[in-house]
Formats: sequence, C-alpha cells, structure tokens
Amino acid sequence: MSAIVKKRKVDLECRDFNLEWEKYFFTGRFGQSNLESQCLICLKTVAVLKEYNMRRHWETQHQASSFASMSAAERKEAIVKLSGNRQKSTSLFRKQTTEADKVTCASYEVSRLLARRMKPFTDGDFIKECIMVVIDSLCPEKRSAFESVSLSPRTVCRRIEEMSDSVNDSLKTCCSNFDAFSLALDESTAMKDIAQLAIFIRGVTAALQVYEEFLQLVPLHGTTTGQDIFDAVLQCAKQHSLDLSRLVCVTTDGAPAMTGKKKGATSLLVHHCEAAGHTQPIHKAHCIIHQESLCSKSANLTDVMSVVVKVVNSILSRSLNHRQFQALTDEVNAHYGDLLYLCEVRWLSHGAMLSRVCDLQQEIATFLRQRTSPVLIIFPTRNGLLVWPCSQISLRT
Repeated sequence: MSAIVKKRKVDLECRDFNLEWEKYFFTGRFGQSNLESQCLICLKTVAVLKEYNMRRHWETQHQASSFASMSAAERKEAIVKLSGNRQKSTSLFRKQTTEADKVTCASYEVSRLLARRMKPFTDGDFIKECIMVVIDSLCPEKRSAFESVSLSPRTVCRRIEEMSDSVNDSLKTCCSNFDAFSLALDESTAMKDIAQLAIFIRGVTAALQVYEEFLQLVPLHGTTTGQDIFDAVLQCAKQHSLDLSRLVCVTTDGAPAMTGKKKGATSLLVHHCEAAGHTQPIHKAHCIIHQESLCSKSANLTDVMSVVVKVVNSILSRSLNHRQFQALTDEVNAHYGDLLYLCEVRWLSHGAMLSRVCDLQQEIATFLRQRTSPVLIIFPTRNGLLVWPCSQISLRT
C-alpha cells in the first residue's frame, strides 16, 4: 500500500503580495494569521493569495464597472485614492479602539485603588461624580471622554474579581515553576473571633530565582485542631496546583495544633507525603518572629519595661499631662506627636511602644524635667544605657 501524503496547506507557504496584482485593484494586508489580499473597490478578500483568484474576482465582480474603462494613469490615481480612503477608515477604527481601551484601563485603575484602600464598591460612583465636577470646571470639552468611564458598583466588583483571578493565575504559574518550596503557617484569631490560617510560600526556580508570596488566608469557622489545619493546607495546595513532592520545609508558630507529634498539622502533612510516595525530607522550623517573642519572655526585661510603661502611662492616662506633652512635641516639631500604649494581648506592641519612646526620648526628658517628676527612666539605647532622673540626663556606656 502506498503511503498517504498529506496535502500541503497554502497558509504555510508564506506567500507575498506581488505589486503587479494592483492592476486588479487589490492590495495586501495582514489578517488574523497571515498576509491577505483585499479588493479596494468592495473591500472583500480572496481565499488564497494567487493571481488567478484576483483576476477571477475582477472579471466576475468589477469587469462591467467604470474602473474597467480607465486608462493606466487613471487607474493608478484611483488605486492611490482608494488606498488612502482605506487607511483613513482603518486608522479611525484603530483610534476608537484605543480610546475604548484607555477608558477600560482607567476603570481598572480606579477599581484597583478602591480594593487596595479597602473602600466600598459604591464609592466608585462618588469618585466619578467628583471627577465630572473637576472636568466641568477645568476642561468641559473633554466631558464625554471621562463620562464613558464606568465606575458602577457592579463594574467595580467585576473588575476586582477579574484582577483577583489574574493574580491567582499568575501565582499558579509561578508555583508551577518551583523546583523546591517551603510553606509558612500561622493561625490567629481576628477581632470578630474568627480563626484564620495564613499560608505563605517561598520557592526557588531552576534559575535560582527566589519568590516569596502570600498564598491564601483560610477562615476556620469550626475547631482549629491539627486535622482542620492540615485539611485547609491540603485544599490550598490543590487549588494552586502545588506539587507536594517539592515541599522541603514547613514553618509554624510552634502551637501544639501545628507541631504535635501525632496529630499536629506538620506531622499529618509529612505522613501524607510519605503515603503518596514522596521520599524527600521535610524539615520543620519555628517562625523567627515567634522565636523573638520567646526570647523576649525569657530575657529579664522587667526593669526596663516596668519603668517605661510607668512613664508612658503617667503621660497618657492623665488628660492634662497628655495635652501638655502633645503641645511640647508640636512646639519642637517632633517626628511623632504622641506616644503609644502597651497592649499585653498583642505582644508586637512592645517593640512599637519602645521604638516610639526611643524616638521621643529627648521630648519625654524635657517634659519630665518641666513637671519635676520623681520618676527615673533607665532603658538601653544604641550607645549605651540612658538614665532620666528628674533633674538631669546622663549617658552611661
């Protein structure tokens, strides 16, 4: 049996437009996939870029028209004129398309700002109203261009959803290129008593490019056991098409639900990878921020914290002292205008409060000298130990 020979497609021949074919009132243009020939009279295109097709179109469609009786010079002038009209119409459509794209881009930009600032979607109408007021005052001739920008609540919601889907697709593409990655898990409770699991990912590609991204925030409405956290992590990995055979490390906050030997989330994740046939070692690490918290609890900082908290409370808890201190910071043009309270529930406020006290140490010392306070402030700085008595300030290294 003879072998079946596939027919060659004309589109793959990469044919060029011959300028001699202009005598049939045809011109070349780029279509959706390749070069096409278009009739300048009726603006139709032929199926194949061959002289036979153009001659047949001329003889069947325009042979009896007024163009057939033209001389060679008149035909050239007509071809130039028709080509110019075609280019004008094409540029007009292109200009309209470009303006529509700009209007759509402006709508996306405003929607992105609303989402970033966590504003209601209904604020889009208010923003457009403000824009129109400004346009009417400055350049009323451009009102129609700005009026076409759609910022209705439904449009803003749709724009944000599309941008969110685009971000998720980009994140999935990025995760699929990881040769190895690690996960960071942190479970905390929101202000409305809703448990939330934050999942971060850090991966490296074959080109040694490191990416660190926030993967997902999963609400845990029921219990927060190790099994619940493991199920949430597994569902997140499935949604983002993560290959668990490339997982090399899991970082947690050290809670029993995370690090339990039998029912902890990390142990369940390791057992799941082993059952799936993944033999790579998975390391378990403790979060650096929580390590700093444990170090601050084990370190003896009571002498420093008790004195600083006493001074801050003496200024902020009394209305007169608070007003006078704010007036002092405003008078000396301090970088900050007020102090911060310490919240024991949120342990990160320790560092924020101490940093603010360190930045305002001179203002606090001046205020205490003016108030003749018997308080003695002692806390470490970059240059040594700062001592604030009621009468003078000295620096002991």
